[in-house]
Amino acid sequence: MIKKYLRSPFIILFFILILGLFFRLYKLEIFYSWGHDQDLFAWIAKDIVIDHHLRLIGQETSITGVFIGPIFYYLMAVSLALFNMNPLGANISAVIISLSTIVSIYWVFSQFFGKKIGLTGAFFYAVSPGIILFDRWIVPTQPTSLWCVWFLYILLSILKGNFPLVLLGLLIGLIWHVHVAFIPLLILIPIAWWLSKMQGYRIKITAKSIVISLLLIFTLLLPFFTFEIRHGFQQIKGLTRATYEEKGDVKGMDRLRKVFNVSGRALSGIVLLDKNASLPKEFFMSLVPLLLLLIFYLYKTKIITRNQTVIIGLWIGIDLLGQFLSKRSIPEYYFANFIVVQILVISVFISTFNLKRGLSFTPLLLGMYLFAATFWFVTQPDDPGGFLQKRRAIEYIKNNAGNKGYPCVAINFIEGYEGLPNGFRYLFWLNNLKIITPGNDIPVYSIVTPWTISANEINAKFGVFGIIEPPSKIVDPELCSDSSRQLLPIWGFTN
Repeated sequence: MIKKYLRSPFIILFFILILGLFFRLYKLEIFYSWGHDQDLFAWIAKDIVIDHHLRLIGQETSITGVFIGPIFYYLMAVSLALFNMNPLGANISAVIISLSTIVSIYWVFSQFFGKKIGLTGAFFYAVSPGIILFDRWIVPTQPTSLWCVWFLYILLSILKGNFPLVLLGLLIGLIWHVHVAFIPLLILIPIAWWLSKMQGYRIKITAKSIVISLLLIFTLLLPFFTFEIRHGFQQIKGLTRATYEEKGDVKGMDRLRKVFNVSGRALSGIVLLDKNASLPKEFFMSLVPLLLLLIFYLYKTKIITRNQTVIIGLWIGIDLLGQFLSKRSIPEYYFANFIVVQILVISVFISTFNLKRGLSFTPLLLGMYLFAATFWFVTQPDDPGGFLQKRRAIEYIKNNAGNKGYPCVAINFIEGYEGLPNGFRYLFWLNNLKIITPGNDIPVYSIVTPWTISANEINAKFGVFGIIEPPSKIVDPELCSDSSRQLLPIWGFTN
């Protein structure tokens, strides 16, 4: 009885969720990546909660004049408000999104390929190092996989003669709030419809579902329309301009090779323990063709249907073609759309192999992968440049300045390598540390990264950061409110 109980899919899913929760909360503050994107979402959350500014947009995207929708930032605002604006509170929403994705993968995969494949897919999402690190990164595009798994559900449902139009309306409305790179994937809807029709299905759509779908789209995009009307259709112009404006990236065959290289690196992060390992470029360039061959193998062995093969193959092809034709740079996160498709293909593939006497190969393989992933994760060194060390550095400056009676101070960043001093602005505000621009009339603390470039000068060190204290100085309190000495708005913040 107990053995049968432990084999229940829901009990197994429960343990998978525990694993997903553990990997996303383990050493939370130590592994909390805190850079510009995180500094910016916290600043926008402050703008909503503290400054009571209801926002129509989030941060600007890589496309000039185009912004991410505000839903993610409202989630961050609620999460931070629950923890007295402590940035660690952002992990509430991040973990909820992650666990929701695990459950969604299980349910969607189970509906079309069986519970075994559903559990395998959920397991991969829960314990894959690349996915864990992406989820812990906490950026507006984090819900990408959650959006994709339900879009996959819509496509597979259409192939079987059902059209969840209301769900489609919800997903279309969320595109602006999650990732505009989803837009090209919408062409798969009429293709799936046509394939379904060729199979003899006749899809019926009710007037009620059309109305609800349109209402969802309009409601979710209302901030977009409002912003566009107020600002002369700035984002629409920006999107149009992005289709022809050159950004100086590689072209022709060099761009094609880059597309396969970057997409391969994105795919490798799902299964490899360290995608930054010293592997040849050819390895990463071969991963997408290998994935396509795997899809073809599943079709030829009749494990997936012809129509499913077409939809999955086109999904990958549309993403690749879109990046090849784009005039912009090709970051890895643009291929986050592949994650759900890749997990599905891998889950279906490994579930087809059996050991002798009909024993399944899947539990053995997954157990080995879990052991390797866990060992890799728990043996990772502490992040020397993440949230914890930045927090400690700012708290040191705050206490030192308070002990010396400074009403305000200035900060000088000394960087030993290319980059921007990201991730400090919100922490200044959180610690009530008044910062103005540097000058001879104000004590200037230096934050040195890495501290080794000024090892003989630093007074304290925290991870890679070193602090150089200024000579004692008497500060005129009126300087702190001088309008000409206030810091510029945080980079990327739009009011």
